Amino acid sequence: MFRSRSPRATAALVLLLALLGVAPQMAGSAQEEVTLRIWDQFTGPESEVVDQIYEGFAEQNPDVTIERESFGTDEMRQTLNAALGSGTGPDVILYDPGPGYAGILVDAGLLRPLDDLADQFGWRDRIVESALLGTTIDGELYGLPLTTDIIGLYANQTLLAEEGLQMPETVEQLVAFCGQASEKGFIPIAFGDSEGWPAFHQFSMMSNQTIGPEAMRRLLYENEGSWDTSEIVTAIKTFFVDLQEAGCFNPDVNAISYDDANSLFYTGQALMTPTGSWLANDIQENMPDQEVSLVPFPQIAGSQGRVWPSGVGSAYFVSAQSAHQTEAGQLLDYLVSPETAQRWVGEARFFLPLQVDTAALEISPLSQSVLDVLESAAAGQTQLGYNVDVLAPPEFNDTMLNGFQTILAGDKTPEQQAADLQAAWEAGIQATPAP
Repeated sequence: MFRSRSPRATAALVLLLALLGVAPQMAGSAQEEVTLRIWDQFTGPESEVVDQIYEGFAEQNPDVTIERESFGTDEMRQTLNAALGSGTGPDVILYDPGPGYAGILVDAGLLRPLDDLADQFGWRDRIVESALLGTTIDGELYGLPLTTDIIGLYANQTLLAEEGLQMPETVEQLVAFCGQASEKGFIPIAFGDSEGWPAFHQFSMMSNQTIGPEAMRRLLYENEGSWDTSEIVTAIKTFFVDLQEAGCFNPDVNAISYDDANSLFYTGQALMTPTGSWLANDIQENMPDQEVSLVPFPQIAGSQGRVWPSGVGSAYFVSAQSAHQTEAGQLLDYLVSPETAQRWVGEARFFLPLQVDTAALEISPLSQSVLDVLESAAAGQTQLGYNVDVLAPPEFNDTMLNGFQTILAGDKTPEQQAADLQAAWEAGIQATPAP
């Protein structure tokens, strides 16, 4: 039977334990101080807001201190793997998702799966499914998606109205539009591919249309299907051959940079430019007196319909070696809480893959249109497509980069490119963990 100790015996026991360094904590005593080390890539004007967001978490959790370091993209990629492997890295990392980046860290056992946290905090009920898929590797969730984009076609509605031009909704209408715009002295579509990667987004728009988002999901995540099909050939031919032959682009696409193509749009020399929602803030700054819209790319005849490809630009990950797993999980949930989401959108001017109450925020009509698409997807009302390059292995992206430039130069056929993409995919998935 349990028998209570006398007060004197209890006091002696507590003193003994204290001398041994293992005294039990009395009620109300301070918890152990925790320092969470965070590495991120916020090096622009949003950095001050990020500091404030981290400080907000620390204020709610006074026993947690945030120690933050910011890196440029290249520096992060060169540093992170070795730091995590040696045990000197951070607890929480904002990093690039996809097989070629976070997938490499997962393959080395350096990142912690987050499925238990997603269940605990209800992330799957709040975050767009395609965004969570974008940070899922080998069937497990590893990243909490943050910055998320959609890809479409920007149009200068002010100039279109002034010139009496109608916004095309099909590729056939777009071809006719290109002829009309050229006659009026405009570049129909600003497109620069000197770096090679801008073509990734054009391929994503076209291929999501021709095979549909569900088939694209199976192809990217389950390796079900092929890149060497008539539908993929149509996607390639439509943008990189047909539209170029129709005079839709500025001359010398392969000699024009992405930034220079955007400048053609900013200055009103071009009526449209196809790229992602990440450009919305720059458009607002460079074209304050112009009404600009972002729409899905016009529909290809016989396709599955107009689709918004979407991709996760960055996500938060947790080191598998972190000694502060509980606090790291709490931080991640705080970063996508309703209050913090408002700060990401209203102050940092990011687009998030979840519903955000913007009623009290100053949001431009262009940015609001992007948020509406993402919120519709979060509510299950809109099915987003997939931004291919952030989910593909490096071998595949290399083939896209070189192959589309070669097609634009007239030295390669869409059929050859589709076959090469399939070969690169097969080589890449053997060397890289599946998304």
